[in-house]
Amino acid sequence: MITTADGKSVDLGYRVFNYYDMKAGEIIEIDSRPQPDTMKGQTSNTPMNEWNNYWFDVRHDDGTRCSLDGSRICSVEFARSKGWM
Repeated sequence: MITTADGKSVDLGYRVFNYYDMKAGEIIEIDSRPQPDTMKGQTSNTPMNEWNNYWFDVRHDDGTRCSLDGSRICSVEFARSKGWM
């Protein structure tokens, strides 16, 4: 599971909103190797078994694709409440 910037848990196949590009899309692939979660103060010195930040690919509704982590997306509901979509 991936935690979005607004605190929602999402996974493969979920619709999310990429607020850097201001586009909605679907999570189509998840990298199985976690990375340090810098939003929680983790660094490369943090023991790997504590890493919980996964990168994943999103296919936007317009067909473009990008690689993101949870701090770069929010739920579609949150984006709608902010008037972003």
